[in-house]
Amino acid sequence: MGILIRKELLSILCSGIGLFFALIFLVASGSMLWFFEGNFNIMDTGYATLEKFFSLSSILFVLLIPALTMRLIAEEKRNRTLDMLRSRPISISAIIGSKWLASLLFVVLVLLPTFIYVYTLYVLGSPVGNLDLVVIMISYLSLIGLGGVFIAVGIFASSLSQNQIIAFVVALFINFVIYFGFDLLSALFDAGATRVFVASCGLSYHLSEVQRGVISMNNVLAFFNYIFIIYLTTLCVLSLKNKKTNKRLIVYGFGILVLNVVMLFLPNSRFDFTADKRYTISDYSKALVGSLAESESSQVKINVYLEGNLNFGFQRLRNATNQFLGDLNRYAGYKMEISFINPATLNVSREELPDYMAHREMPPIMLNEVDRDGKVSKQLIYPYAEVIVDGDTLQVSLLKNIKGNTAEENLTASIVNLEFQFVDALRLLMRNEPQAIAFIEGHGELPRAYVYDAEEALAKYFFVNRGEIGVDPSILDNFRVVIIAGPTKRYSEAEKYILDQYLMKGGRILWLIDGAYVSLEDLANKGQSASMRNETGLDDLLFTYGVRIESNFVQDAQSTQILVQNDSEAQPVTIPWYYSPLLLPSLDNIITKDITEVKAAFVSSVDVLNKSKSVSKNILLTTSQHSRIVPVPEMITFDVEHIQSDVHYFNESFLSVGVSLKGTFQSAFNNRLVPDSVSLQGYKTRLESADAKMIVVGSSDIIRNEVIGQGDNTEVLPMGYDRISGRRYGNKDFIVNAVNWLANDDGWMELRSKTQVLNLLDKKLIYEHRNKYAVLNILFPVCFIGLLIGGVILRRRYKYIR
Repeated sequence: MGILIRKELLSILCSGIGLFFALIFLVASGSMLWFFEGNFNIMDTGYATLEKFFSLSSILFVLLIPALTMRLIAEEKRNRTLDMLRSRPISISAIIGSKWLASLLFVVLVLLPTFIYVYTLYVLGSPVGNLDLVVIMISYLSLIGLGGVFIAVGIFASSLSQNQIIAFVVALFINFVIYFGFDLLSALFDAGATRVFVASCGLSYHLSEVQRGVISMNNVLAFFNYIFIIYLTTLCVLSLKNKKTNKRLIVYGFGILVLNVVMLFLPNSRFDFTADKRYTISDYSKALVGSLAESESSQVKINVYLEGNLNFGFQRLRNATNQFLGDLNRYAGYKMEISFINPATLNVSREELPDYMAHREMPPIMLNEVDRDGKVSKQLIYPYAEVIVDGDTLQVSLLKNIKGNTAEENLTASIVNLEFQFVDALRLLMRNEPQAIAFIEGHGELPRAYVYDAEEALAKYFFVNRGEIGVDPSILDNFRVVIIAGPTKRYSEAEKYILDQYLMKGGRILWLIDGAYVSLEDLANKGQSASMRNETGLDDLLFTYGVRIESNFVQDAQSTQILVQNDSEAQPVTIPWYYSPLLLPSLDNIITKDITEVKAAFVSSVDVLNKSKSVSKNILLTTSQHSRIVPVPEMITFDVEHIQSDVHYFNESFLSVGVSLKGTFQSAFNNRLVPDSVSLQGYKTRLESADAKMIVVGSSDIIRNEVIGQGDNTEVLPMGYDRISGRRYGNKDFIVNAVNWLANDDGWMELRSKTQVLNLLDKKLIYEHRNKYAVLNILFPVCFIGLLIGGVILRRRYKYIR
């Protein structure tokens, strides 16, 4: 058989059709990917990925492989050389197998010089080498597998007729059906499971999965089935009168049937080969949507409005959304109805569409695009989805907008965040009964009007309550989280005991406490105010638990601005307000990951004490690298000139102002008497906690929202909103994430720890060397294959002339 393979391979290499196939494939690929503008141009996308190459190659294979294979059997029949081969001790299966292997080897040889594309991406990567080589290699293997199927189809079509044109047309038609046809057919069905089943009968479905770095047993089985079924069909066509061969065909066919039946009863093992495991869905998400598969009544519908004429970045986000929802739907037993809707097709006029979508809590985003010639185009897009469960609807924002990130980084963060966003919405809509949380009152805490925005945001997840502690040690037991926001009066010993024992029972507390106090009224009226220590009486509790809120204020060069009246100016002027720092969130913590800076005024530093190894502590919020500690008491003024004139004024860096603690805490009432006013009624003091959590922040301003206007004109501004800049900072995200982290132990918040490697190209290198790499990637493959074919032809000619 080796001799036959060599003969067939040389025949293809030395034929005009082989040269035609190679040149058309390589020139079309090189030009579309590296020279012509358009959706396929890799350098224009800005990403170090060969997705476009593999998509284009699949289409070219559909068209070109029939031309490569149309003569393989048809010409043998027309020249009657097939009968000569049959008369020799060579089986028809060996003849077909040798032609298939030789053609596949030729396709591999044609693909070989395209590895220059990989080299180019490696060099142009930012940083150099920033690409997922494993996924690229798997994608090449899948492309070779697709070529194997199309070659089998071409040989089958060639066996049907002596006419090569007929063989070409038949192969082209079959290729179209098995690659595109089933996808088109699946759109005719409404049931999700039926649509997926029909689509999975085609190769496009399996190829798209494999080329993103995810391989399942079903993917491998699909390629195997197509190749061997078509191979057996070709054997059947060429051996109609051979009873011995027909018996073997029946045995082979039965074997394939048995294999497929066995695979139905085996779990569809799935392997994620991506470097960052981006397509691995968490166990929590699987369990959540798995309940849908077992439910007969729940109806879930997801409408995604990121559709239409999108640029590559948003098309990437759209495709990632489609892939994730498809994966999630598989674990839901295909009970979710997923639709991608172009907002322009809604029954709303173009002028009314932005207001219509904004009314549905999906305001448009203006996308500005600049092409190579500097021409600017503008487009409104809607990166949102609606999750509907049994008639209840929640909107999901698909786009993260993190200040300081590039557009590519924000899109990548958005893709990583998809699982968290959708599972969050499903979790809320499918829950039986929300948990309860409580804001503590009675000690000068922030009034309800000033935490209104926080209560509204948290009401999406919890029943929100407010009240005083009292004297019953069990009064807090039914609350999953207790929030202490901005107390200015002392807590009694009885109240401290109840808080302590709540924590000992595994309670969760969010402490938002100002370490010092300043009169905002004096600042506004007099331009200065004395500062003093904020005596809440909670210091001994926090000290025992492992933290200390210092009696100071931090100043930071990275701050908001404030309007002040200047005597020499008629209008107020803006100056830096160093007492209102923009706090930096920790990048690798699930609470603060992917949120922008947090705005807070008059923040106190928080010291972490190494008191217990049973408690893990993590810094959540810090100042910038240009900070200063202002001790209390100190006169607070708007004088910034002396600060700006002193280059050494900001002499501290990254002061911690927010800390999370988790573990087993020791009671602050160990070796202390229980206050007399506590109504124990047989309650026994606990000296060590169950697994408990807390977050300590040295500022209540983080959760505070402003209230403007009076009476009917009263308006609540969002927390974290800066009226001067018009920016909304990450306060709401921080508070919502913090309370959810405190409340949940089920793995949901762990979804935020997911990361994705950003494979970007170096735009500066592309700008400087675009033409060089375009020429390299077009000419090198053509020259390589030209030299290979030319060398084979010259060698054969020299051999036979001699």
